[in-house]
Amino acid sequence: MPPQNATTAQKSAQYVLIGALVLAGAWMLRHFIPALCWAVVLAIATASVYDRWLVKFRGKRRDVWAALTFTVIIGAVLLVPLIYGGVVAGREAISLAHEFAASAGNGPPPLPSWLVQVPWVGRWARDNWIEYFGPGAGAAGGHVHANPALIEWTRVVGMQVARRIVTLAFTLLTLFFVYLNRDRLSIYVPKMFRGIFGPSVDRLLRRVVSAIRAAVDGIVFVAVGEGAIMCGVYALAHAPHPILSGVLTGVFALIPFAAPLVFGTIALVLVLRGSIAAAIVVAVAGMLVLFIADHFVRPVIIGEGAKLPFLWALLAILGGVESFGLVGIFIGPALMAALLSLWRGWVEEIPTEPPPPG
Repeated sequence: MPPQNATTAQKSAQYVLIGALVLAGAWMLRHFIPALCWAVVLAIATASVYDRWLVKFRGKRRDVWAALTFTVIIGAVLLVPLIYGGVVAGREAISLAHEFAASAGNGPPPLPSWLVQVPWVGRWARDNWIEYFGPGAGAAGGHVHANPALIEWTRVVGMQVARRIVTLAFTLLTLFFVYLNRDRLSIYVPKMFRGIFGPSVDRLLRRVVSAIRAAVDGIVFVAVGEGAIMCGVYALAHAPHPILSGVLTGVFALIPFAAPLVFGTIALVLVLRGSIAAAIVVAVAGMLVLFIADHFVRPVIIGEGAKLPFLWALLAILGGVESFGLVGIFIGPALMAALLSLWRGWVEEIPTEPPPPG
C-alpha cells in the first residue's frame, strides 16, 4: 500500500500500478481461473471434514501427509464415478451402435398400434421412425458409413473431455496447497480484505463462505435424491441395470441439467427394444424430477443456508451457471449473498424517517 507521506499523484500512480499488475496476472492465469475457483469451493465445502482428518496425523510433516492423503481421497471421489460411468457409457454406446446398425439393415421394430392410430401424430411418428431407423438409413450395401457430423462431434467432445481432465488435475494440485497452507490463508486473506475495505467486510466474508457451503449441500443432497427416485423409476420400467443407471443419474445430477443425458439414453435404449410406453414413463418422470429438484428443492436448500429468498436463490443458481459455467452454481449464490449482505447493511445503517403527519 502507498505510504502515508506520499503525495496524491504518487498514491494514484501506485494504485494504477497495482490495478495493472492484478489485471495482467488475471489475464495470464485466465485459463486456470476455473481450477482455482473449484479448489477454493472444495476447500470451503470440506473444511470441517478436513479438520477431523488432520487430527489423525502426528509429527512434523503432519500437514503435508494430511493434505496429500485428503487430496487423493477427494480425487478418488471425483474420478472413480466418472471413470466408471465413462466405461459403462462406452459399452452402452457400442451396444446402441450395433442396434442402430441392425435396425438400419433389417428394418426398425414396429411402433405400437395405439401410437400409429393417434390423429396427426401417428403418421408423423411412423414416417420419422422409418426415415431414421428404416432400411438404408445411414447404410449402403449392408455397411454403415460414418457421418462427418458425427466425427466432428466426437472430436469436439474429445477435446472438451481432455480440457476438463487438465482442469481437474490443476484443481487437485491447487487444492493440495490450499489444504497445506490453509492456516496462513485463513489469517492473511481476511487481513487483506480488512486492510482494503475495513473491518465491516468480515460479515461479508462469512456470508460468502456460508453460501458456498449451502450450495454444495444443496447440490449433493438433491443429486442423491434424484438418483434414488430415478432408480425406482428404472426398476418399474424394467430398464437395463436400474441400480447402476440410478447411480449414474445421481452423479450426473451434480451437474445442473446434465441428468437428461442419462435418463434420455435409458429412454432411447427402451425405444430401440420396443418398450415405447416404458421409455415415455422414464422420460416424463426424469423431466418432472429434474424440474422440481432444480427449480424448487435445490433453491430452497441453498437459500436457507445462504440466507437468500427463494427467488434470489433460483436466479443466483441459473445466472451463475449461465455466466460462469458449472462452477457458477457455487459462485452465483456466494455473489448474491454478498450483494444482499451489502444491501441489508446499508438499510440497517440508514435511519428510518418517520412519516409526515397526516
